[in-house]
Order: sequence, then structure tokens, then C-alpha cells
Amino acid sequence: MARVRSICTVVAVLLGFAVVPAQAAPTLLSQGKPALASSTENSGTPASAAVDGNGDTRWSSEWSAPQWLRVDFGASATLSRVELDWEGAYATVFEIQVSADGDACSRSVR
Repeated sequence: MARVRSICTVVAVLLGFAVVPAQAAPTLLSQGKPALASSTENSGTPASAAVDGNGDTRWSSEWSAPQWLRVDFGASATLSRVELDWEGAYATVFEIQVSADGDACSRSVR
């Protein structure tokens, strides 16, 4: 009886894994949206490269502070997370702001 129960448990566990839906990759809200930056280091690192979805491209600012990058989603959106992929020369202090109208900052994370 123990062997039958063990087999049934294994079958139940396998069936359980089979019916669990796969998690979809998160939607990248910024991809392809208009991006504006305070500066660019050179023509090969424009603001648009920060939101093109390509890990081989990047935005690079001038070497002075402060610098900023602004992305216009075009409509209100629910943000579940913000991911920044830095290279070797990265900011040590930064602030993330979101706004419903592009002017009034409604939330700031440091």
C-alpha cells in the first residue's frame, strides 16, 4: 500500500507541475517610448538607447552632475518595479520620479 501511495503522490506532484502556467516575462513599459535626456556623451549613446530593449546599447550622459533621463509612457501606467542596468561607470546617487502629467512629481525613490 505504501508503494501505491508513493506512486500516487509522485503522479499528483507531476500533474501539479504540469498545470502550473508559465510566468510571462514582465512587460517593458518604457520600450520604444520617447526618451529625453539632459545630455549625451556622444551620438552613439542617445537617450532612446536607454529604452530600446537592447542590452547591447545604452544611454550615456556627459561627465558632469546632475544628469537626468525622462521617458514618456504616453498614458498612465501601473509600475510594479523599476530596473536599472548599470555599466562600470554608474551613478552612486540617483532619484526615480514618476508623474501623471510630466510636471508634478508624485513619488520619489532614492
